[in-house]
Amino acid sequence: MMLKAQREVDTYLEQLNLDHPMGWVIPPEETQVQSDLGQDKLVQSGPGQAQSGPGQAQSGPGQAQSGPGQAQSGPGLAQSGPGQAQSGPGQAQSGPGQAQSGPGQAQSGPGQAQSGPGQAQSGPGQALLDQEPHETEPLPIPEHGVGIDKVLRDFSRIGDQMEREGHPGHMAYVPGNSTAPAAIGDFLAASFNPYSLNVASCRRAVKMQQVIVQWVGRLFGYPDTCAGNLTSGGTVATMVAMATARDKKVPSSQDYHRCVLYVSELTHDGVAKCLSTLGMREAVVRKVPVEDHYRMDVNLLRKFIENDVQNNLLPFLVVATTGTTDVGSVDPVPAIRAVATQYNMWLHVDACYGGFFVLCNSAKHLFEGVETADSIAVDPHKGLYAPFGTGLVLVRNGASLRDSNTRHHGSYMQDQRTNPEDWNPEDLTFEQSAHFRAPRVWLPLQLYGVATFRDALQEKLELAKYLYLRLKCQPHIQVVEPVLSTVLFRIPGASDNTNRDFLEEISADGRFFVSTTTVKGTLYLRACIFCYRTHRQHLDVFINKVKKAIVKMELEWEFCYAG
Repeated sequence: MMLKAQREVDTYLEQLNLDHPMGWVIPPEETQVQSDLGQDKLVQSGPGQAQSGPGQAQSGPGQAQSGPGQAQSGPGLAQSGPGQAQSGPGQAQSGPGQAQSGPGQAQSGPGQAQSGPGQAQSGPGQALLDQEPHETEPLPIPEHGVGIDKVLRDFSRIGDQMEREGHPGHMAYVPGNSTAPAAIGDFLAASFNPYSLNVASCRRAVKMQQVIVQWVGRLFGYPDTCAGNLTSGGTVATMVAMATARDKKVPSSQDYHRCVLYVSELTHDGVAKCLSTLGMREAVVRKVPVEDHYRMDVNLLRKFIENDVQNNLLPFLVVATTGTTDVGSVDPVPAIRAVATQYNMWLHVDACYGGFFVLCNSAKHLFEGVETADSIAVDPHKGLYAPFGTGLVLVRNGASLRDSNTRHHGSYMQDQRTNPEDWNPEDLTFEQSAHFRAPRVWLPLQLYGVATFRDALQEKLELAKYLYLRLKCQPHIQVVEPVLSTVLFRIPGASDNTNRDFLEEISADGRFFVSTTTVKGTLYLRACIFCYRTHRQHLDVFINKVKKAIVKMELEWEFCYAG
């Protein structure tokens, strides 16, 4: 029985006054204990609550919570996925010799216990030290088959050597997440294996994808005449959009050397990479500086364009970002749209990281003007917790996308019955024999409902605000106010090397994995709170680690100064 997901954040926000962070009760220091398997656990005091590791479910009186939206189980029920997929009486199993603990828990391979999102074994940087050389590579391809037990044991070593993308302490880059229903959807897609890009081959599969595309289009305010496709990721989604922009705005390939693409200094590097793949390597890329709030400076954009026009160049495409990967900032789309219209340019919006925050009422204002963009790229493998390899492209005028990608079938397919009114996905992308990606998105949405994902994303926004306010109260820390779910902080006045030492101290035991980024010449530590397993109790532990690291480094500074 699927239980309706509830948000833990509702409970804690009732106890917090966001206007008076100094009034908060600072959580008790965590203590470490060892489990029977030797795996680190955290035990945190509190009424009726025990937290069993930075990746494991929090248990209250007779309840366990996990997944986006923190679905609650009754006595003896464990749940996985964003809020509710139920695994049976207290257990979820994933193959011979393995136990998979569900959202919020680390996975253990045969005879092994692992902890930490950014390392393979229990100690930092010790992933492969104890393995035999033949164990560091996958099994070779055999002439004759081998037993399934041996194959699965070998496969399980992937878990020994990977970052814990779904770990609640993984706050580096933009963490990937996946759910049990998404994995089941992928299994079903591979098992049925339809050709899902042509109505004549499998109408139902095509319609399932179109349902997803049109739903996402409506989220951003696109008209019904929009069209799009599920892709292998945000870069391919962007490339499909840029190819459509090229075909619409560039007269001929002889003009490629005159073409100018405008991005901000914080635009994802995949955008410029697409130019090379599209055969436009000689095109000019203008990186527009960002202003104090890390948004594209529209006045400078206009000056760049005016100068390029005077020099007989061809401004054809500008990219705005709603959720930069470095900061989480949102470019001023309405103002950029006005400039693009004035100069007859294509406006593309990169919403790969931030796009699905449009589900949250508190963030909808950030997406003002996106409905006027000519194209949008967004990643379900981020905001909808689908497996890696799930992007989505939308083009406002669907006919433009179709004109750029229409397939002209070979004679071997001349007997296939077609209907001119059908919009086949193969005519909306350069891909043809593509994987049936729709079930990995469709099945979780059907089982959980949109509300579960909305609640999970809203929690991440609130957790980022929570982390910001807590760090802001600490001495010797500079923190940048988040727009979405990414928080930048650093030791002000310290060198880059000192801030890297700060990062190493926070991450030393492998409980948390955060990264650095350099914005406007300044190096920051960067925490991207995006995993649906990450909840307030994990941030409380993280904040305590930040505080301890500061204290330790202050003592070291004093010692060095005294010496």
